[in-house]
Amino acid sequence: MAAPSEINVSDVTGRWALNRALSDQLEPLFTLQGIPWIIRKVINFASLELQYTKDPPSDPTAATSFSFKQTVRPGGFDTINRYVLDGDKRTDTVPIFGEVTMYAKYLNRDEVTLEQTLGTGIQGDAEKDVAIIEVTESKSMGWKAETVWVFETIDGEYRLCKYNRIWKGDQSAKAKMVHDYIGPPN
Repeated sequence: MAAPSEINVSDVTGRWALNRALSDQLEPLFTLQGIPWIIRKVINFASLELQYTKDPPSDPTAATSFSFKQTVRPGGFDTINRYVLDGDKRTDTVPIFGEVTMYAKYLNRDEVTLEQTLGTGIQGDAEKDVAIIEVTESKSMGWKAETVWVFETIDGEYRLCKYNRIWKGDQSAKAKMVHDYIGPPN
């Protein structure tokens, strides 16, 4: 389902389901991240739902933040977290990966490269805050991931897309994830 036109990178509040038919295969990403084969198989066929809720600002100068919940069915790899879009590194423990360090921030149009969007580029007229970049690193597993969030019109529908690139040593993998809007947060 298409996202409402008022939703954009500045406020991704809503529930989103991974559209596997429009997304790239995720297996190469999971393999580089060291996820065991049997868990990769479960995740590859599971439904993935993301829920974001924009947090009210604690003060006028506070960075934008989103409460986040990921639900994987079946699998039990659910995650509850918070994205603070200030570019500061934070460490957290995530099911499957263990301890990771992550930061996220907004990017404007001239900061987004074609390489980051896997050659697609940025749609629309926005001059500012057209993307979110999320950089995650697992020192114990030896990988680093970069995900760029943008909105695109695909098959005539406005959708949340995440462009993922992962590096581990001299190996790399990339995949586009397309998400359907399924409604407001619960």
